[in-house]
Amino acid sequence: MSDTPESETDQEILLGVSYPENKPPDEAKMELIIHPLLPNPAVNPLSPKSEVNPFSPKSEVNPTSPGPPLQGSCRLTLTVLCFFGIYHLMALRFNISMGIVCMSSDPTDSQRSGSICNADEEKRECLMDLQESNSTGFDDSSQTLEFSWSKTLQGSILSSFYYGYIITQVVGGYTSDRWGGRTVLLYGMFILSLSTLFIPVAARIHPYLLVGIRIIQGLASGFAFPSVYNIFTAWSHPTEKATLMSISFAGIPTATVTIYPVVSWFCESGILGGWPMAFYLPGTTGLVWCILFSQLIYNTPEEHPRISSGELLYLEKGEKQDVVLTRHRVPWKLILRSRAVHCLWITHLCSSFGYYLIIINISLFIREALNFSVIYNGFLSMLPSLGMLIFTCTGKLFDCLRSKSLMSLTNLRKVFNSIAFFIPAACFLTLRFIPQHMKVGHVALLSLGLTIHELAMTGGFYFSHSDIGGPHSGVLFGITNTFAQIPGFLTPILVSSMTQHGTLDEWYTVFQVSGIIYIIGGFVYLGFGSSELEPWAKKDAVELV
Repeated sequence: MSDTPESETDQEILLGVSYPENKPPDEAKMELIIHPLLPNPAVNPLSPKSEVNPFSPKSEVNPTSPGPPLQGSCRLTLTVLCFFGIYHLMALRFNISMGIVCMSSDPTDSQRSGSICNADEEKRECLMDLQESNSTGFDDSSQTLEFSWSKTLQGSILSSFYYGYIITQVVGGYTSDRWGGRTVLLYGMFILSLSTLFIPVAARIHPYLLVGIRIIQGLASGFAFPSVYNIFTAWSHPTEKATLMSISFAGIPTATVTIYPVVSWFCESGILGGWPMAFYLPGTTGLVWCILFSQLIYNTPEEHPRISSGELLYLEKGEKQDVVLTRHRVPWKLILRSRAVHCLWITHLCSSFGYYLIIINISLFIREALNFSVIYNGFLSMLPSLGMLIFTCTGKLFDCLRSKSLMSLTNLRKVFNSIAFFIPAACFLTLRFIPQHMKVGHVALLSLGLTIHELAMTGGFYFSHSDIGGPHSGVLFGITNTFAQIPGFLTPILVSSMTQHGTLDEWYTVFQVSGIIYIIGGFVYLGFGSSELEPWAKKDAVELV
């Protein structure tokens, strides 16, 4: 007498399902599993989402096949709102970079002519070009501005944000992994937006009150930014993650593309005092974003009341089965001993050095060394970010190359990352060979370098955080982004100390340092980078802690 078939039949009756014909029971049972922690809406008659689902495991969908349409999906809503969220995170960070040009006079005015035409160059053509520039209104050095801050004080104001930002990176990653990225991002954005509205008043009371507000903004932003990685870990399928994250992170260059010319226009217009509008407008729209985000976005697909069953199962099926999705302990010791993690933070630091050097200080470079007025400065300052914005489309290129399986994911990321580091390094190192009177040419070469560096964001090291970290991607990004913020407060101080006279020769030295650091970052990731899920990020990692 065999009792196994009878017990299996009893199980069929109790579950209300039957096994497919011509398949042994054990194999058939495997088809019922979506995730050990979640019911299967495709076969559970009691589920509120029990309609026939083309993405049910029974349909044997190819994991690389297209999922539910993006149009009208919760994924698209999330991606669009994250785009505008990241936009505000960056706009509220960098508005001061252009705003300070409108707020305070240039402390290097007395050396202005020497900054363009140096003694070791035949000056005739250079001086004629400078005279023509001034006659067409490029130079507005005679304009009276509200403040007269020293170069050291300006450097302190520009760097103050990052003193707060660097403190909360790891904490922000941990809290987003623990309580959900939506909650952390929402509260961080609210504090950041609200505090921005007080900047004009603080600047007029005392510059160090402005420094204090910028530190608070850095603290809030440090909580918010790592949470974006946590959100996309739960809300994206591996085959479209790079595309969706590239769209969202396009908010970074979009912010700087728009914020520089808009701020310069406000300065020239004089609306509500001119430069204060650089803070009133994005601060207000940031608060509006908080309202929309709080009503439309949820931490995970399972929590969303309006998600379709097809999209829900598609996202569940894309999750790696060996990743722990419940509340988990962070394997700190294993993370800190990981070679891939050390590679990531070094690469991230080198990447941020070049990025922050340009984005934070380019307006000062254009004013001091190239002698452009505020309105021209605003449009030239946006060029590096415009190039980066255009190159966000390379995220789709990366997904296309990945789908063709031409090489491993790690090697594909190394190809993208190497291009993204070595070409900008060449641009920065060769900048001094451009004739010094070709002012727009200097900005163009810097813009080209930062544009190519966008490949690191769309297919290089930037997405390795979720590749190797799995459910700990928020914490991991917090760790590496902590190191990456060192250039945020270092580059303004470095620039203020190395460019006391604002000459091109002084600025050339600064850019050469950045080029060397890019080379270091490129070789580090090329030699030690990885996109394989680390052992401590897998299901059994908790047992190893």
